[in-house]
Amino acid sequence: MKVLTFATHPIQYQVPIYRELSKHINLKVIYLLKQTKKGQADAGFGVEFEWDIPLLEGYEHEYLTNLSKNPSSSKYDGIVLDRNEISILFDEERPDAVIINGWFPQGMKQIIDYTYKNNITSFCRGDSTLMMPNNLIKKIAKEIYIRTILRKINYFLYVGYENKKYYQHFGVSEKRLFPAYHCVNTHFFKQQFSKIMPNRYASFINIGFVGKFIDIKNPFLLINALIQSKYKHLINLLLIGDGPLKEQMINLIEKHQIHYQYLGFLNQSEIVNKGYSLLDLLVLPSYSETWGLVVNEVMTGGIPCIVSNRVGCYSDLIVEGKTGYIFESNSVDSLTQRIDTFIEKKLNGHDFKPAVLHQIENYSLENTVKGYLDALIK
Repeated sequence: MKVLTFATHPIQYQVPIYRELSKHINLKVIYLLKQTKKGQADAGFGVEFEWDIPLLEGYEHEYLTNLSKNPSSSKYDGIVLDRNEISILFDEERPDAVIINGWFPQGMKQIIDYTYKNNITSFCRGDSTLMMPNNLIKKIAKEIYIRTILRKINYFLYVGYENKKYYQHFGVSEKRLFPAYHCVNTHFFKQQFSKIMPNRYASFINIGFVGKFIDIKNPFLLINALIQSKYKHLINLLLIGDGPLKEQMINLIEKHQIHYQYLGFLNQSEIVNKGYSLLDLLVLPSYSETWGLVVNEVMTGGIPCIVSNRVGCYSDLIVEGKTGYIFESNSVDSLTQRIDTFIEKKLNGHDFKPAVLHQIENYSLENTVKGYLDALIK
C-alpha cells in the first residue's frame, strides 16, 4: 500500500510514527517547509536551536517548494505550494491514500483540494478541540469554513476524546472516525527514565513548569498559586524552557521567595535526565492547549500532572486523584487547592506512579501506529 503523508515540517513527536509506519506500509512523508533555528525561536521557544535527535532518518521523505515570501508554519500564507509541483508529485507517486496533518497553513488546504478534486482517499490527523477560545463573529465564520473543509476529507484520525468531539460537532459521522492517539516516542522515554539518577532536590516537593514562557501557557497563574499555597515552604519550582516572559517570571518568583531552579531549554536527549527526572509533579496551566504532549512525556516516567480544563489531554490522561488533578482554567484558587491536595496525599505516602503508568499505556507509540494501520487497511 502506497501512502503519502503531508506535514509542515519535521516534528519530534511525529517522526517516530513515520518510522514505525514505514515498517508496515510503503510510506513517503512530504514536507512543506524547511524549519530553521530562527523559526524555532520565533515559534515561542525563545532560543534558536535544532532538535538533537535525528528527524530525517528511518523513513522516506522529500520537500516541496514553498513559494511564500514569509515562510512559517504558524501563518496561513506561510506555506504556499506550486500547483504544478503538486500535480507532478501525485502523477509520479500515485498513492493509494494520503494522510494530511491538519488544514493549516494554506499549503495543507491546497493538498486537501487536490485530493478531493481527484478522488484520492484522504485521511486527516489534527488535534483541534472545541475548547479553543473564539469571539462570536470568528466562531460563526469558523463554523462555515471548517465544515466546508471537512466535507472534502474522507476519514479522520482523532488524537483523543476532545478532538473526536470536535469532529462530531462539525458533522463527521462515526464511520469516518478512527483513533490514532497522541503519543510520544514511548521506547525512547522509557529508556531515558530507566537511567535516571537520584533526585538532588529530594527534600522538596518539586513542581515543574515545562514549555514556552509565553502568555497562552499562563505561567503566572502557577506562580501565584504557589505564592498562596499553605505548603509554599516545601515547594521547589523547576522552570524548564525559555521565552519572552522569563525575566518577569523570575522577578515575581524571587519577590515572593519561592524556591526555584531555572533549568532553561533542554533538548530531547537531555530533558529526562536533567529535567523530568527531578519532578514530583508537572503543572500545565495553559489558557488553551490542543493537547499538551509534555504530559505524555512525563507520565511515561510515572509522574502525575495537574492541568487546566482547557488542556486537550485532560479527558484522556487525567483521572482525578489518581493520575493527577484538573483545575478550572485561569482560577488561582482552583489550582492552589489541587496543588495542596496533591502535596497532602504525597506527604501521607500516596504513590501516584502505578496509576499514571497504567493510564499512559494506551497512548503508546505502538497503539498509535496500530490505529493508523487499522484505519488505512480497513
